[in-house]
Amino acid sequence: MNRIILITTLLFSSIIWAQDTTNVKIETPHIITKLSYGQTLNHGVVNIKFIEVLQDSRCPKNVNCVWAGEVVVLVDIFENGKKSDQKKLTLSPTSHLQNLLGNLFTSEAVTITGFNVLPYPVSEVKTKVEDYYIQLDIRKPIE
Repeated sequence: MNRIILITTLLFSSIIWAQDTTNVKIETPHIITKLSYGQTLNHGVVNIKFIEVLQDSRCPKNVNCVWAGEVVVLVDIFENGKKSDQKKLTLSPTSHLQNLLGNLFTSEAVTITGFNVLPYPVSEVKTKVEDYYIQLDIRKPIE
């Protein structure tokens, strides 16, 4: 009986000591949204408009390529209804610094990053410009 009490006491004390009391800030969730060609994303005081596909040299599916290629799109940035910037967004399958390459807008309230352009090219199929869209990552800063 004493052994059971001893084991139970050790078990409960190890559970109590195992609890972590540190405060850890976790990253706030982010929103992935789709911005179609010719459309405008309205997000508070900032609007982002997908203007043009300048280049899509990505290696099509079902094709072996020497170079992975890249896609380059043009977007207009509007703040408080006025055009503040025009950015060229260049993305390639080998891009590892998406926050630097895809950063479209940053403020105290939000960061908007372009991280992908779809559809991905397919061999022997011409992609219509109106089928393109940008995937945007919208994050609020950690509080």
